[in-house]
Amino acid sequence: MENEIFIHQEKTFYTVLLYRKSKGLRLVEMGVFLVGLLTMIPFFEVRSTPFVLALLGWSVAVMVGIPGIYRVIWQPMYTLYPDRLVIQTLQRREEIPLSKVESAHDLPYIYRVDGKKRFLLVSDSFLESLNTQLELVKRGLNG
Repeated sequence: MENEIFIHQEKTFYTVLLYRKSKGLRLVEMGVFLVGLLTMIPFFEVRSTPFVLALLGWSVAVMVGIPGIYRVIWQPMYTLYPDRLVIQTLQRREEIPLSKVESAHDLPYIYRVDGKKRFLLVSDSFLESLNTQLELVKRGLNG
């Protein structure tokens, strides 16, 4: 099984993390933003230009910085095999049979695994390979 050839392998790109986020990543971004907002309130008059500029700067820093930190710490990697999807983050490895994966039809990167939504933070080319493989599995042609 170790010598088995994969169809597509990808470490999550930073640019992908800028526009595709899991619920957890979104919550962390909101939390960090709110901490910064609450920290700024005592130092600025709320509707002043310096406050607005500082808040805009903080929001850009959070939106650009958190995905980079996530990528460095968690090191997400996705590997697609003919019969399964392997998701690796930090010290965790999860193998999901493709027979249990289906598109959630919410957003292109959200899939259902055993009825639960999973966010796959991968490129469009990986999603295309996954959808092709899911169709082959569904039709029983992945021999």
